[in-house]
Amino acid sequence: MKLSNLLILYIYDAEENIKLLEFLNKEFKKVFIAKNLKEAQSNYKKYSPCIIIVDNSFTNRKIVDYLQEIRKIDMKTAFVVLTQNENNPYILELLELYITKYIVKPYREEFLYSSLLKCSDVIESRIYSNVKLKDNIFFNFQTQSLINNGKITILNKKESLLINLFIQNPNRVITYEELEYHIWDEEGTQAALKSLIRDFRKKSYKSILKNYSKIGYKLNLEN
Repeated sequence: MKLSNLLILYIYDAEENIKLLEFLNKEFKKVFIAKNLKEAQSNYKKYSPCIIIVDNSFTNRKIVDYLQEIRKIDMKTAFVVLTQNENNPYILELLELYITKYIVKPYREEFLYSSLLKCSDVIESRIYSNVKLKDNIFFNFQTQSLINNGKITILNKKESLLINLFIQNPNRVITYEELEYHIWDEEGTQAALKSLIRDFRKKSYKSILKNYSKIGYKLNLEN
């Protein structure tokens, strides 16, 4: 999985690291920044980043509590922690959240880069396998296809973007706006979205996506 295909969220509690942001913007598809928990919550919900970098002094446990909330619904997203606090009292709690890398500053850019490559491997290992959607119906990440009673149906680009987003966020409602952003780069319409979902249901099964009126859709696994 290439870094250039991934979205990343950078959360910091002091000054944003301009050099780090320049590096991230060069390597990743899109970088979102948050200087507080409110912005972090909004960006995570809206963009579903693949990697979250937390640059924090850990003078309190607010960010730890937030990462714990994310892990309750999301095992896919990789976490990287950057800190100057060598005596972080929350380190054991953080490690329980399957932190991919815990880095004490200062660090070398080469080390951070190798850590982010490790993140991409972790993400790939977590999601690149057959996912059971319903009895005898599976989604295969490597071929981006549906397997229905042994019959393989290759999905088109927009259908692949749709099902990947739902599988990576299986326990929450994804809003219409978020779907339009991910699939059409904010240029989609609700009519186009309804048409896409209708065609996808025909290829999979009718109840695969549950609609929440005026909000969005949620994945409905029947297994």
